Amino acid sequence: MVQRKIFPAYGGYNVAVASEQMKDGKWAAVATITHSTGTGQRIIDLPIPNQRFETEEEAERSVVKMAMEWIDRNAPSEESGDPAKVA
Repeated sequence: MVQRKIFPAYGGYNVAVASEQMKDGKWAAVATITHSTGTGQRIIDLPIPNQRFETEEEAERSVVKMAMEWIDRNAPSEESGDPAKVA
């Protein structure tokens, strides 16, 4: 059964993670980033990783990390909440 969880991020972003235990007992996960603004919502589906993990937590942690790295690379710096990124 697929498990879905939402992990809040900064700057109006959220990371939705879907994890599933595969037939071999290992776990896989995928992430979707949502960015809400005053006028709409942007949805970014990240590439599906090939990695499998021993636990659901490891699978989730891996794709949340991937999503946060995407946000760090693609979010306008003033939305990041990171003072080092503000121009």
